[in-house]
Amino acid sequence: MVQIALSVVGGFLIVIGLAFMAGGTLGLLRFPDLYTRLHAVRVADGPGAVIFILGLAVVSGDIGVALRLILLAALVAALGPTLAHLTANAAHAGGLAPIAGAYTAPRPGRAP
Repeated sequence: MVQIALSVVGGFLIVIGLAFMAGGTLGLLRFPDLYTRLHAVRVADGPGAVIFILGLAVVSGDIGVALRLILLAALVAALGPTLAHLTANAAHAGGLAPIAGAYTAPRPGRAP
């Protein structure tokens, strides 16, 4: 009975994590420049990856594997924002300018 409950809770966490990561991927495809894409991916994929990994830890069934997965989730949560900040700083130092003003995607059949 406990194993069934753990499987349901773990599966729920995995699905929620995947939904967050799908939102981040949508932002990656939708936004125009590196900075907005990086923001969308970091905001959505950070919690999504942590929730997904915690779901895997719940489903794993082995305490050793679960502890390693929890450590991995902590590393992802701690290092993700730092790496996103370093990526944005490197892009800015390299001269990559953000898109200024309002951005509207070109639509087929309409003059720009």
